[in-house]
Amino acid sequence: MIPLLRLGIALAWCAALGACGLVGTSSAPTTATVVVTVPAPAATAAAPSGTRPAAATTTAVVGPTIDGTGHAMTAWDSPTGNIVCAAFTIDVAPGYAIRCDVMEHTWKLPPKPADCEFDWGHGTYLEAKSGISCVSDAIAGSDVVGSDGAWWNGKPGSQVVTVSGRKAVALAYGASLKFGPIVCTSQPDGMHCTNTSTKAGFDISRAAYTLR
Repeated sequence: MIPLLRLGIALAWCAALGACGLVGTSSAPTTATVVVTVPAPAATAAAPSGTRPAAATTTAVVGPTIDGTGHAMTAWDSPTGNIVCAAFTIDVAPGYAIRCDVMEHTWKLPPKPADCEFDWGHGTYLEAKSGISCVSDAIAGSDVVGSDGAWWNGKPGSQVVTVSGRKAVALAYGASLKFGPIVCTSQPDGMHCTNTSTKAGFDISRAAYTLR
């Protein structure tokens, strides 16, 4: 059975995001950013029902790594704005949970499990293991410039994108965010997150997802 992001984790998201709303603002300056306006995505043909296409293979881009260890909440977008991710602290190993939601995708999900009481398949998550998320909230909005989750804005590897009317902090292609043993890297073919201790992880994009 595919593991789920269960109720306890969903409630942790609500606590981290302030009752599932936007996180508070920060007085940290937002300098040294690059503003990118994201156009509306082009329509893409859906994959046949029941399939999970393999992620595309591209030449990896290498960039800086930003250490988010010690921060209770960190949020970021892909440079296209189609993937929104967040990391928050948890009380069990590895100490952090990662969640990435895809705004628009063409891959098909497996059937919703009977024990998923919330929204099924907005994206993927990673703790000691990886899985498809089953959650009752949204993380889009926690990535806004000036919010607590965007504390890393202005660091090498960050850039500001305008998507759906909001200015969000994105992880530039080749750049990584590190949370304890978990590393997430942004690449042109999607977001890649790995728990370096357990070797679990996920790769996710508009066209495909893979659980490891």
